[in-house]
Amino acid sequence: FFFELLLAPIPPGHRMTRHNGWSQVCQFEHSSIPISKWASDKTGMQVVAIEIERPMVDGYLAIATEASCDDGCPHTLEHLIFMGSEDFPVKGMLDQLANRSFAQGTNAWTDTDHTCYTISTAGKEGFLRMLPTYVDHILYPNLTEAAFITEVHHITEKGESQGVVYCEMQSRENTPMIKGSREVQQHLWKGTNYVWETGGIMKDIRALDNDTIKKYHASYYRPNNLCVIVTGKVSPAELMDALEPMEAKIMGKGGLPELLSVPQPWQTPVPPLQESVHRCIEFPAEDEEEGALFMIAWRGPRWMDLQTRVELACLMQYLTESAVSPIRKAMVDCENPVANSVYTSLEQYSVTAAELTFDGIKTVNLGVIETQLLGVLE
Repeated sequence: FFFELLLAPIPPGHRMTRHNGWSQVCQFEHSSIPISKWASDKTGMQVVAIEIERPMVDGYLAIATEASCDDGCPHTLEHLIFMGSEDFPVKGMLDQLANRSFAQGTNAWTDTDHTCYTISTAGKEGFLRMLPTYVDHILYPNLTEAAFITEVHHITEKGESQGVVYCEMQSRENTPMIKGSREVQQHLWKGTNYVWETGGIMKDIRALDNDTIKKYHASYYRPNNLCVIVTGKVSPAELMDALEPMEAKIMGKGGLPELLSVPQPWQTPVPPLQESVHRCIEFPAEDEEEGALFMIAWRGPRWMDLQTRVELACLMQYLTESAVSPIRKAMVDCENPVANSVYTSLEQYSVTAAELTFDGIKTVNLGVIETQLLGVLE
């Protein structure tokens, strides 16, 4: 909820604080916790320091990633980053170094509008040692053909498709929840790049090649598109000093002028939703009489409209959170329920969206559930 301030432009008359080639973008306190954001004058890399008094130091290295098709480039890169880098060209080296820095390995996730790499260490010393190594893996991975074959996709001697990414998506692509969510995404965000499956779909992963992934990495994995967010007992100056070796490496490869020639992602405005859409999606199931899903979604306020977003989140929680919530009381926890459960989700893009999902529905109830829901809401 405080990231609006982190993204805010520098106010007029703000006296700029500097440290070793970094400029402070903003600084404030939240619940007595100092928070500051810094940007490198040389490379455009950003650092957010949230100075919490706690023994653990958590790092979130976030890259804004935007897909333009369903080939899964954001997801494949999430896997390939851990296969070695220019300075550490060995698979698994990153996790070995993390364990020596009192961290239980590293992790990552791919979302629709960003990819984030994480690490958590006991104390700041190990974290500061790991930080430049982690950034080297993110900005300068090896992306070898051998890594692509094992991690993304290959054909076995039996003619079967294999690969870590491919098998991961194969296990979920045709599940009811994914099929329904994808259909909602296609219509709710029509005309934007929010419609694409960043994890990839099987037919497009099969057509993907390593050169395409390299081009995608060059487009998005740039220092001026990287934000290092750190929570724990570590100062901004210590973070920026730890990143100095990477700053020097980046400058040796061209620096900021070359980076600024590539446009930043997610610059296209989201067009308004033109009409309501109803779709019925069939999926394979063992029981044809039960286990159906019903999903309904609405566009919400813009992400920067904090007050309305909080109001919407409170409303969705009020409607579904407990047995006495209006929707659950009328449709789930009642004498003749139309579903086994109901839950909500909020999509936090540049424009938000709210979604309700009913699970465990008998197929005979699919024709009445929308009418009942709208009756409760009215």
